Amino acid sequence: MSFSNEISELVYQDYLCIEPKDFQERIRFFDHNRKDIDQLPYEMRLEMSIEYTVALFEVGDYFAFLKRVDQLLALSIHDNLFSIDGDDIYQELLFRKACSLHNIVDYHGADHVFSELIRIDVNNKTYKQSYYKNKVSQLRYLGQKVRTTIILLLMLTGIMIGIELLIVLPFFPEYSGKMEWIRNGLFISAVGGILLQELTIRFRAVKNIKKLSNKA
Repeated sequence: MSFSNEISELVYQDYLCIEPKDFQERIRFFDHNRKDIDQLPYEMRLEMSIEYTVALFEVGDYFAFLKRVDQLLALSIHDNLFSIDGDDIYQELLFRKACSLHNIVDYHGADHVFSELIRIDVNNKTYKQSYYKNKVSQLRYLGQKVRTTIILLLMLTGIMIGIELLIVLPFFPEYSGKMEWIRNGLFISAVGGILLQELTIRFRAVKNIKKLSNKA
């Protein structure tokens, strides 16, 4: 064994001493010892690379995670590497990829990956719950125009209340009945719009999960 390889393997031993949940230290160690890590045998190097990438996700560095994860997913398929310490590494990485896309507000991308996960394991409740959460966020995002209209109705309701209190009741009390009818109508429309949109979104999300489950 060459001197450089001996140093690299000592680096690996030092790495194993890091607490599994100390993600910040794993990231710091990996970044500081990249040259030595590159000299390690392929299996060790891949193990550290996967754990480093997972650590990026765990500390919330989703963009850095996404830059690395696709290469590791491709390697796991190419090398038939599906399990590390009993964990399905392919699904673990794919799930974190979906969550990362959701967290950076790429709901469309997350929708696609969560769909693939459900097809892989149709009985996995975590995948379904995460897909549902992302689909609700996606549909809310797409329905922003409706929400804007609802907010405008609520603001208009507030304006009507101000007009009624400051102008109509003191000076034109005979119109107070009409103002109250208009104000209540605007408020009911806004609240009804919120409820209808939310119910529609959740119904569509559940419907999509059922479709995916039936296709799997």
